[in-house]
Parts: sequence; C-alpha cells; structure tokens
Amino acid sequence: MSRHQGITAKDIALACDVSQATVSYVVNNTEGKRVSEAKRQQILKMAEELNYFPNRSAKSMRQQTCSSVGLICGNNYDNTGFGDTLRGIKKSFDEAGYTLTILSDFNDPERKEILRYFYSNSIAGVIYIAFDTQVIDTSVLDVNHIPYALISENGVSCNRFEPQKAFENVIRDCISFCHDNRLSRIRYFTRSINGRILHNKYDLIYKALHDLYPESDFQRIICDIRKKNDEEITVPMERYLKNHDFDIAITANQHFGLLMQNCILKNGFALPQRPKHICLASSPFLLTIYPQISSLKIPLYEMGCYAAELMLALIHEEPIEERHFECQLIHGDTTLLED
Repeated sequence: MSRHQGITAKDIALACDVSQATVSYVVNNTEGKRVSEAKRQQILKMAEELNYFPNRSAKSMRQQTCSSVGLICGNNYDNTGFGDTLRGIKKSFDEAGYTLTILSDFNDPERKEILRYFYSNSIAGVIYIAFDTQVIDTSVLDVNHIPYALISENGVSCNRFEPQKAFENVIRDCISFCHDNRLSRIRYFTRSINGRILHNKYDLIYKALHDLYPESDFQRIICDIRKKNDEEITVPMERYLKNHDFDIAITANQHFGLLMQNCILKNGFALPQRPKHICLASSPFLLTIYPQISSLKIPLYEMGCYAAELMLALIHEEPIEERHFECQLIHGDTTLLED
C-alpha cells in the first residue's frame, strides 16, 4: 500500500479482525462500547505501528460540527510573548482534537472574514491575542453569538466574565516600588509610528500614579519612528539621558527595554544603577538576553492553555470556572537599591 494513500480504519479492522466501528470506538475512546481489553490494546498497537490517525475532517462533516478555532493575532506575531501564548493554546487544542485557523488582523471592522468562516462551518469560535492592552471590538461577535476569548497581559476574558486586571495590578506594583523608595522623577519612554501611538500602557501608568503617587514628577518621552530603525530610538534616548537627570526609566516593551539599557550603560556604568530601569515586558526573554533588567513575569503559557479550555467550554456550552492570573515585578540590577 502506498504511504501517500494513508492508513484507514478499514486497514486496522482487517489487520485486527474486527469491524471498522470497533476501531472507531477504540481510537476515539467512545464511552459505553464493549470491547475487550486485549482487543483494545491490539487495535491501539496496530494503529500506532501503521501511523493511523482518525480523519477529524470527515468526522466533523458527518456530525455537522467544526473542530477548528480562528486565531487573530493582530500585530503581535513579533511579540516575544506570542510563542509562549501559542504553545499554551496549541497544547490544550491538541489534547481535545482541535486545530487553529489563522485569520487576518484587526483591519476588518465589520468582521466579514470571521462571519464568513463561522457561517461556512470553518471555525467554531475565535481567540484574540491582544497584547499591549489593545481594545478589541467584539460587538459583531456578540450579535451573531460567536464564541470568543481574548488573551492580553491582563489575563483571559470573554463575554461571560468581567475584564481581568493582572497587568494593571503589576503596573501599580511598579509605581508602589517607586513611591516606597522615593523615586519621584519617573520617565516613561515609548514610541509612536508616524505620530501614531500604538498602545495604551500609558493610561494604566497614569492611573496608578494618580492613585498611588500623585506628587511624583512624571513625564512621557515619545520617540517617533518613521524609518523603523534603532537609531530613531537610541539617538533621542541618549540625548535625553545626557541632558536630564531623573530617578527611574520605564520602558514599554522588550525592544525598547534593551535599547534603553544600552543607552544607560553607555552614559556611565555604576552600581547601584542610575537612573534605575523597569521594562514592562515578560521576563523570560529579558532574563535570557539581559538578566540585569528588571521586568515582569506574565504567565502567558498558562493563559494560552486556559484560553483554549475556555473556548472549548463556550463552544460546547459547558460550565467553566473563571481563572484569575497574576503578574509579578522581577527585580534585576537595574532596580538595585543602595545599602
């Protein structure tokens, strides 16, 4: 038999002298079907040896169901947290026999692509990855009763649950650290592209300052990117560091954090470091590349696993317990305090 033709349930049935239905019961772990343990093990062993896998597309067509979920990532493909999140989603979907269908980014306000895929039974729901606290309009999905889940640094949410605040809470921890250690001159370094600011972490920082440290001297420093090269960031950073004295720099993402730390070290290395530096990004990447940078621990893998579990519960209209996540401020040398 040609390998390109693939092994079918009929081949396993002939090899084990059972019916195709019995093979289906065993490989799909169907409950309530009587198959001896010896025969079950024989079928599973033969399926493994012959590399037989059930045709889930055919099963979905027979049952008029769908076993794929749409994934919308926007501009997050190059975010270093994307891989961890995707691994978590895929792990839970693999275990449940579901696949992912990559959909376009957010440049579709009427959500025509989602509607077309959903009503053609190509997807059973949608997962959004919305880092940098992007705001997602889900009104079209709500009106059409399309199941969805949103993953952000704040946690995992859907229309059953209230929005979570894991990232907002760790921002408050960062501001509390500044307050408790009298780091009053706070500078938030971020970017705009052709004059357009792409995320709103600033809003969370400003709110935390208003609540916890209103007497602080806070400024947002914006580097406008037009050609998308590092010099557009490092040149204004270095200029600002040379001409201004402040206590702590806060940067918005991994890329900005690495560039800022290089500029601080070029401006004059010292321990404890001045100015101090916190990067509002997930720590595993920074701990690998530059462990001295103080950063955040965001459980993105766990969020991905839970988002897939939540999605399956929504699709099958099953109950699921709401899960809350926590982010942590991980201190490195860049927030080392004097003895």
